[in-house]
Amino acid sequence: MRAANVYVDGFNFYYGSVKGTPYKWLDFDAFAHSLLRGYTVNRIKYFTARVDDRPDDPSQSQRQDIYLQALATIPTVEVILGQFRTQRKSLPLARSVKSGRKLELVTVMNTEEKGSDVSLGAHVVWDACHRTCETIVVISNDSDLQTPIDMARRLGIEVIVVNPHRHRNQTAHLFGDDRRNIRKTHLAGSQLPEQVQTRGGVLHRPSSWL
Repeated sequence: MRAANVYVDGFNFYYGSVKGTPYKWLDFDAFAHSLLRGYTVNRIKYFTARVDDRPDDPSQSQRQDIYLQALATIPTVEVILGQFRTQRKSLPLARSVKSGRKLELVTVMNTEEKGSDVSLGAHVVWDACHRTCETIVVISNDSDLQTPIDMARRLGIEVIVVNPHRHRNQTAHLFGDDRRNIRKTHLAGSQLPEQVQTRGGVLHRPSSWL
């Protein structure tokens, strides 16, 4: 069987496949094996950034921390962190753009994830150059990743693209040698145990994720 490395764009995956579902407590090793029957799953690299609490959700960072600790117990999974940057930004109101009148500007606190897509692309190219696998699986629909995917293919590495948004009929932005679609059965059948044992104690699935 071909050896595959899996690269997960964490926030792209979250918003495309598990937000608003009971499948957030995902075992990415079990999920990858379910998605890639006939392949050996070598490594899974999960790229994300730590979130900050919001007034309307004061415990989201705690839930994320619990989940990242749970992922760290899976031998094949490596969590690679970027960062969030929040700054004030002036944006036009949609109604003023549509009307063609003078733009009405509002100041918002704009939060952007920094580093994850660049890091994911760099790992794809590095691993392709060093032949750490025969197949690369990219779980994302971020068009910024097309260049590293093309580089890996030119090096003779098979690339499979998994679009987390496909079930929502979003147009594909990434293209490789093959593709996989995420089905509800892949997610439902790949959940972590309700309690995960770590060296520091027992982690419980967040109650709001049930």
